[in-house]
Amino acid sequence: MPASKLADAATTPLSELRVPGMLHVVAVRSPVSRGTLRGVELPRLGKDYRAVLASDIPGRNEVSSFGVAVPLLASDRVRYRGEAVALLVGPDLEALEELRDRTNVLVDEEAPFLDFGRFSSDQVLARRTLKLGDSELAFSVASRIVEGDFEVGSQEHWYAEPQGAFAGFDYDKLLVVCGTQWPYHVRDTVAGALGVPPAEIIVRPGPAGPHLDGRIWYPSLMAAQAALTAWLSRRNVRFVLPREEDFRVSPKRARYRASYRAALDGESNLSALEVSLALNVGAYGPLAEELVARACLGAQGVYACPNLSVKGYAVSTDTPPLGSLAGIGDAQSNFAMERIAERAAAASGADPVDWRARNLLRKGSATPTGTPFGQTWPFDALSAALRRMSDFDRKRASYGLADRAGGAEGPWRGIGIAFARQLSGAFVGGSVPNSYSVEVELDKELRLAIRSSAVPGSASVERIWRESAAAMLALDPSDVALEPPATGEAPNSGPSVLSRNVTIVASLIERACATVKRRRFREPLPIVARSTARVANPVSWTAEGAEGAPFEDAALGGAVVELELDAWSLEPRATGVWIAVAPGRLHDERHARRSLENAAVLALSQCAWERLDPSPEGLGVDAYAGYRLMPLTAVPPIGIEFILEGKRVQARGIGELPFDCVPAAFANAVALAAGIGIDTLPVEGELVAERIRAT
Repeated sequence: MPASKLADAATTPLSELRVPGMLHVVAVRSPVSRGTLRGVELPRLGKDYRAVLASDIPGRNEVSSFGVAVPLLASDRVRYRGEAVALLVGPDLEALEELRDRTNVLVDEEAPFLDFGRFSSDQVLARRTLKLGDSELAFSVASRIVEGDFEVGSQEHWYAEPQGAFAGFDYDKLLVVCGTQWPYHVRDTVAGALGVPPAEIIVRPGPAGPHLDGRIWYPSLMAAQAALTAWLSRRNVRFVLPREEDFRVSPKRARYRASYRAALDGESNLSALEVSLALNVGAYGPLAEELVARACLGAQGVYACPNLSVKGYAVSTDTPPLGSLAGIGDAQSNFAMERIAERAAAASGADPVDWRARNLLRKGSATPTGTPFGQTWPFDALSAALRRMSDFDRKRASYGLADRAGGAEGPWRGIGIAFARQLSGAFVGGSVPNSYSVEVELDKELRLAIRSSAVPGSASVERIWRESAAAMLALDPSDVALEPPATGEAPNSGPSVLSRNVTIVASLIERACATVKRRRFREPLPIVARSTARVANPVSWTAEGAEGAPFEDAALGGAVVELELDAWSLEPRATGVWIAVAPGRLHDERHARRSLENAAVLALSQCAWERLDPSPEGLGVDAYAGYRLMPLTAVPPIGIEFILEGKRVQARGIGELPFDCVPAAFANAVALAAGIGIDTLPVEGELVAERIRAT
């Protein structure tokens, strides 16, 4: 096979990529949130410039994600302000931007759907129902009832590299480079748009930096748009969104609202839950099914509940598509359930950790599908570690109301605790197959090649894969090569989400190496072995509920957050964070510790800094300029402790646990400090002051 003519394209950040003769692309976007598209009036285009409309697409005008089709270019209707209706391609980026500004998009505007608090059945893209036991009876005999309405806002992913794609001709193939978590999804989308066999497309993931699960499907959209312009112009093209445009049109975290009612029995234990939740997934809702399924399955958090009634809705609104951020629906529901757990403990006069310990899911407890829980979590060891590291009991006894009762003007202090579980790798929405493969090859020089389409995301993950394979075959790690995750050259390993790289993919590499080890002295070299993983008992949904084992091999984690409220603004600022997790088998403690620390910082930023309220006019300059990220000067000390369970336990995903438990611990700490209920994220000083006045 000849050397690639575009070898540097996959290793150079897209914003810095320059290829001789390369063309640029800009998008012409809808000026309104909803309406009928009547046409596009283009200015006179000079030589080497052209426009691409939906009618020019030779194949399918869609990117399909989890069974939902999103148009590559709007053809008859527009669904959100900023939706692409045309692409302009040419050699000079400034000239393209001027041409775009002179283009008129003709739309018969209609009143948009923007509120997901009240929605019609036409707006529901996916719904999930769970029912276990008899919650109505349990509430009729309840000793106490605890309830609350909860809301979690959107957040921006704020990528190190904006969304973009490069498409160019590499001999007889079309090479596509983009920062994707799912290379095979990009390949299939591009092939479908061009109407060519998938083998004609090669996808190489480019540098993307931390993605927070925001690069699952949107890179496929941009890759297909770039590929269309390259295919039609027969030139190499680069399409990179400016930072502000990326902020306005790329997916954000889905907004969440939920109403909870919890019944406590005569011993103050959780006997029933009634939950109604809604997720605003924006236009089209390409992750609607998975988001609402995970939010419903996570509604009870880490607690046993014999009587359960959950109704979840993914609601479409005329805003840019909203989707996942680390946690994919789990984090929002866990925030709500941990606030309910805090209230339940207070209502029964119990210690908050002791109440949680009594109500924890235990081996044999019924999960939301009715399947018995199959694990025994080391909750006692984990909670003890958190209490010891943070001095939780002493601080909790002295903080909060005691400060205000003594006349202290501030800063008021609080400390809160929360727990969460993280599923490892599998999708639970119901329609996406959970099947992934890895291939290894040991050659005659005793050098091992690992082939996987999983995107490592960091040098630490690559090191884990290489060192694990080397240990299995008694090789030096330098003799193990990780081949680029290009489609066609590596098997389909699925999207790199939900800690899949250090759970499923790492285990697949070890299993493939074990096969090579068995065959090594019985067969001539080279030896190729492939390992495939399939979820043993996947979740499937019916109109009445779900079947399967949703909590199989879930990791348990907990967090304590200590904070103080500014004496003047009442803005909460964390002064310490402590995290304890039970990771199962720990591949690399240094990598795991760094991953949890980074996730804790990002989770804290979402707690009090990152507020995003889309207006009817969309996300404009003011929203972009006013979006706040937590500064490094506000990052508190972070303590991490691992509760190990033996070498025979398999690795479990832990990377999302800080997103699942830090926000709830933060809110619990604010509630203690201010003596108020906090049911909304992010928590700002104005909100705290408003709640104090109301109290």
